[in-house]
Amino acid sequence: MTESTKETRNSVLQLLVLVALLVIGYTCIRTLSFTREFFNFLFVCAFFVIPFLAIRPVLRLRRRPRIWGLILLSPLLLLSSFLLLFNVACEGLGRPGEHTDPLQTFQQGNSTIQLQRYENGGALGIHGLNLEQRRLIVPGLFLVRSVDFFDDANEGTLSVEGPYRVRVHAKGSYNSNDYQVDKVYDLKPWVYF
Repeated sequence: MTESTKETRNSVLQLLVLVALLVIGYTCIRTLSFTREFFNFLFVCAFFVIPFLAIRPVLRLRRRPRIWGLILLSPLLLLSSFLLLFNVACEGLGRPGEHTDPLQTFQQGNSTIQLQRYENGGALGIHGLNLEQRRLIVPGLFLVRSVDFFDDANEGTLSVEGPYRVRVHAKGSYNSNDYQVDKVYDLKPWVYF
């Protein structure tokens, strides 16, 4: 095996590891949450930095794969740069951004079910109620699943209907007062299973 073939094989292996890290990181961002917002912020920033680690392996590829790699990597780097800068700038400026305010919380088995008021983006952003189920994995880290979102609702109550069953009554609206939802949800004992 020649030196260039060995180098190409190592570069491809490194790129596959980085793709796996991107997939795992995206899944973790959607399903895990730290109790401290600073750690969530650091994790998201680390996720946006992963594509930059692919520059060196792509540049070590042979001519044609290197060109295709740079063509595919360039938009990903641009998008990642913008999202990373936006995330850092918004966190640093104390953005109005995402804000949750717990309304009611119940413990069911090893899970916590919470109805929370959710706002994102100020006056023109997203407003409503979010029903969320959490399970503590290790101290400081939760497995999180958003069960349902009630768009534009501003009031709600949560009641227990039985083991791993809750009823949500949401009403009101930022746009009109005729909005009402009364729904029963079956929850999963292990949050996702």
